[in-house]
Amino acid sequence: MNRWCRRGWRPFRLGLCAALAPLAAHAETDACTLATPAEVSAAVHVAVGAGAHVTPTFVKTCTWTPTGSSSIRAVTVNLQTAAFYDGAKQMAIKMTAVSPAAKIQPASVGDDGYYSIVGEMVALLFRKGGSSVKVAVYARMPVGELEAMELALARQVAAKL
Repeated sequence: MNRWCRRGWRPFRLGLCAALAPLAAHAETDACTLATPAEVSAAVHVAVGAGAHVTPTFVKTCTWTPTGSSSIRAVTVNLQTAAFYDGAKQMAIKMTAVSPAAKIQPASVGDDGYYSIVGEMVALLFRKGGSSVKVAVYARMPVGELEAMELALARQVAAKL
């Protein structure tokens, strides 16, 4: 708990700190702690190195890259809010109405999950409690293979949320 929450006007402080506590807990989650290289490797059937952040201070996205030659370019796990999930799902539904290349399919993970498919690109998004996660395998391969890999990894991640 931060220093401000320990001091200040008691009734106001307690209410505000109680309201902000879930946000602080969510803000501290490092995406790289939600899957080990071994778990990612097992899900995508290719050896990957340690997960890395885009920048050292933004820990909501973790990227794993294959250690050898592979058609897989990268695997990412991105933490988001439940509100982001709801907005992204509505956007995906709207995209299916205007683009024949866009599809949305249910995914059985977390409290609610779906695949957002645009042409050959697939991303699995799921919500569990107050959090949501996007799992993506970046590769040129059949959509069904990408879906299976993303689902295997998403289930590993969901178990740690």
